[in-house]
Amino acid sequence: MEAFLASLFAVGIAEVGDRSLFLAILLGVQFKRPWPVFWGMVVGLFTNQALSALLGVWLFSIISPEWQGWIVGTVFLVMAIWVLIPEDDKNFKQRSTGSIFLASALAFFLLEMADKTQLAVITLAGAFETFWPVVAGATLGILAVTTPALWLGSRFAARLPMKFIKISACSLFLLIGCWVLLDTAGLLPQNSFFQPANFFEDLQ
Repeated sequence: MEAFLASLFAVGIAEVGDRSLFLAILLGVQFKRPWPVFWGMVVGLFTNQALSALLGVWLFSIISPEWQGWIVGTVFLVMAIWVLIPEDDKNFKQRSTGSIFLASALAFFLLEMADKTQLAVITLAGAFETFWPVVAGATLGILAVTTPALWLGSRFAARLPMKFIKISACSLFLLIGCWVLLDTAGLLPQNSFFQPANFFEDLQ
């Protein structure tokens, strides 16, 4: 359950203002048939997260446990910076010639390659040494953000305070990253309520 919740939380935050959000808006407006787009999005995202989780479990199986906490904390700090980088949807404005379902599945699968959410999934799957909870949490975390965007389309997108939302997400990632790094360095009291070892207990 911890791996599922950690993945749901981390990936959901990472998707705020992400290019996947813009792609969901674009496909919703362009095709005006949300269900085929939605199921294509589910398949594409799930496949990408599954491959990322497999890679993460393998990587952390060969990395010393003493280094795993440093890796997790550093990844959260990288994501804090990454979430502030402006996303551009201009590369995804061409209409697909294939079916809506296949076009959506392929678009979301390719879009998540080398994305910050993929980095998060690789790290979480390796840290928790588990596959399905991380894949499920990550996929649902992305869908929680992209599904409303798909259904609402671009109608309300311009009204969202994206700058404030991104800064808030950045702050959360900075807090978590520093929190994990301080605990790994042994600078947090062992009885601290905010000790991340209780949350990332599989890292110990």
